[in-house]
Amino acid sequence: MAHILIVGGHDETFRMIEDLPVELSVFQNSESVTAQQARRAHRLCVFDYRNQTEALGRARALHEFKRIDAVVSFTEHGLMPAAVIKEALGIKGNALEAVRLTRDKIAMREHLAGRDLGAVLTRSCHSSSEVRSFLQSVGGPIIVKPAEGAGSSGVFRVSSLDQVESAFARSRGEYPGPTLVEEFIDGLEYSVESFTTDGRHDIIAVTAKTTTGAPRYIETGHLMPAVLAASALAELRGLVTDFLGSIGHSFGPAHTEVRFGPAGPRIIEGNTRPGGDFIWELVLRAMGRDLVRESICHLAGLPPQSRTPGRGAGCVAFFGYENVVIERVQGIEAAREAEGIIRLQCSLEPGQRLGPLRSSADRQGVIVAVGGDLADAERRLAQAQDRIRVETSPLPH
Repeated sequence: MAHILIVGGHDETFRMIEDLPVELSVFQNSESVTAQQARRAHRLCVFDYRNQTEALGRARALHEFKRIDAVVSFTEHGLMPAAVIKEALGIKGNALEAVRLTRDKIAMREHLAGRDLGAVLTRSCHSSSEVRSFLQSVGGPIIVKPAEGAGSSGVFRVSSLDQVESAFARSRGEYPGPTLVEEFIDGLEYSVESFTTDGRHDIIAVTAKTTTGAPRYIETGHLMPAVLAASALAELRGLVTDFLGSIGHSFGPAHTEVRFGPAGPRIIEGNTRPGGDFIWELVLRAMGRDLVRESICHLAGLPPQSRTPGRGAGCVAFFGYENVVIERVQGIEAAREAEGIIRLQCSLEPGQRLGPLRSSADRQGVIVAVGGDLADAERRLAQAQDRIRVETSPLPH
């Protein structure tokens, strides 16, 4: 029986592999550990696994006690510790360089520069004057964002010189560290979901995204599969396949974010993990691909598992109220029981005072719907939304 080390993860991760004949050791932080994980794991080690030195030390000790065959993570902050362990122990897992490039936005931009891979103009800035200089050189809108950020935290669109000082200060205030500035690509936003085996990249689906728009572009919904012309779809697939090859991604899921601008698709960022924001659930329920289960089976040398056919299409919509007081919430249970709804989470309660949406963490819940095709999934989502009544009043100044 193969011995697999998983770094981080949520209960959904462990539910997907509940019945697989593998020996699991798990590194987990104290805030995320659950009884279900404790039951499934043969060994559970609770500590802050983001500390790569400690994670590697604990992995070495475990490896001496019981040889680890492979290490994997499906969570944002577990990717680098897992890759470092993989490299040091010489076991199966995600390639360190691929993970490093996708976790470090500055390194990624340096990698893309000079390659015909949908690169955008970019610069690492340490002062507002450097941001101002970049804006003047680009001659159009730019995006200011933390180099190590996530979830749209600290992201701002800047279109004039008088916005630079505030955007730079607020971005640094929300997420201290290096600041990345990029030319703004005016176009629709997509993500490409894929799975790689021995360096072969299987494009599973393209997801269309809706956002709040300027200045932060917080995601408000997803549609899978995206409606695209055959030529545009082929261009996206080719770009992402070349991109994954260029960074040396040789195993596992990937989630690559792209904007389709006037000059064609441009890589915004890449991730060597399944898509978040319940895109992983659309891949599972609409496309019939369990990326966690497939990953573990491949690492453990298990035969490919039979796949449950997907429904064909799905969509996600987030609750994103801002600058209001919640007066009344009705119809949540009725919406949860609507046809095609596979997930409904809502944290809205009467009396809540909601300020502006600053990142994806400020959203108040989600609805996930599936259907035979995209029109069917969207219809079912709309029917569920029609059952919900949220009354608000303006947030007092």
